[in-house]
Amino acid sequence: MKRTMISCLIGSCLMIPVQAQTSRSELLSHIELASGNYCDYPNPTGHVTPAPAGYEPFYVSHYGRHGARYMTDDDAYKYVLGKMDTAQVRGWLTEKGKEVYERLKVAAADAYHRDGDLTRLGGRQHRAIAHRLCVNYPSLMMQPITVKANSSTVRRCMLSMANFCQELVIMNPSLTISMDASEHDMYYIIPNDSIYLPESETDAALYEKLDSFRHQMLNGRHQFEMLFTDTEQAGQFIDHYQFTDGLWNIAADMDCLPELGLSFKDLFTDDEYIDGFRAYNASWCLWEGLMPGAQHSYYAIYPLLKNFLDEYKKMQAGNSQVPEQYREQYDKLYSYWQFVEKTLKETILQQKYNALLQMSVTSNPVEGKMAYEAASTSKDLLLAVVPYSSINDNDVMTVEVELDGLQ
Repeated sequence: MKRTMISCLIGSCLMIPVQAQTSRSELLSHIELASGNYCDYPNPTGHVTPAPAGYEPFYVSHYGRHGARYMTDDDAYKYVLGKMDTAQVRGWLTEKGKEVYERLKVAAADAYHRDGDLTRLGGRQHRAIAHRLCVNYPSLMMQPITVKANSSTVRRCMLSMANFCQELVIMNPSLTISMDASEHDMYYIIPNDSIYLPESETDAALYEKLDSFRHQMLNGRHQFEMLFTDTEQAGQFIDHYQFTDGLWNIAADMDCLPELGLSFKDLFTDDEYIDGFRAYNASWCLWEGLMPGAQHSYYAIYPLLKNFLDEYKKMQAGNSQVPEQYREQYDKLYSYWQFVEKTLKETILQQKYNALLQMSVTSNPVEGKMAYEAASTSKDLLLAVVPYSSINDNDVMTVEVELDGLQ
């Protein structure tokens, strides 16, 4: 029996899709992509590029995000429903507001105690990934091979892994599959918080700008006019941004729950819905360290790459059927990674040294004031220079005292 192995990891880190860079015109033609973090994974529409002549698939390492899910907490439902409930008692809901209020109660009841859980759509998504893997690579996946599957300890991730592996077994009952979800593996499956992240001097300023931008994008003016008869009174006890942010998240999460048959996108124009996407797109770029000047949060996923290389090495060492040309390619790739790893370590060490050096330099208020004035205070000075060689000696008058001073 071949000892070829496919390694499957289901983590909870964010995988930013290519569509995150889509322009407004493209989003308007595919408004479902504006749901951001709740966007349904688009099904592949292209074709699989065949392996070059003389080559065949021999190893697969799949790292996937969990499938479609409920919101990770019920804060949005609590805030939005709580405020609308008060407005309902005071008679401040429009007819539209009353209808939306009833819709929200149905959605909230379905989400009760399901914070972050995998939805039925999420399970189908992972079964579909496994199905495509078997269909597209039958020369590998239809063999009696070993599958090693690891998940984070989050429920939605464990269930995503289970759905993935279940479909693999349906497609090929001869597979040998091991599944595990343990704290033992969390150091590489999710961002590792023990890794030093160099501080960024501009990080705080970026977060201030982000907060202002989010309030601008999710200002709630249109939603207040639609839902409340007295927007001024409603604004006295409802925060425009928090209310609209909650509505947008609820509307986006409905994409993960098609079985409910509910939608809240009628509360937003297409441009307003895209504004919510822009707010969260900017947020993820900053949170994940992808925005220029942001703290490099992505350093925390370094152990995942290291694990991939270690697992690949184990597979290579134990599989004599791996063609020699593959070994040569991997050796070159691994050598290049070792160079990158060394450079990265040196860069981080230099950043640590600079940070420590900066913190070790102190100054008292007087010294600080002098340094500031020396750097910021300026004066104009006019200087006239006459070459001494241009003056005739006979025009120079000297006295005895001056001559004595030169001796």
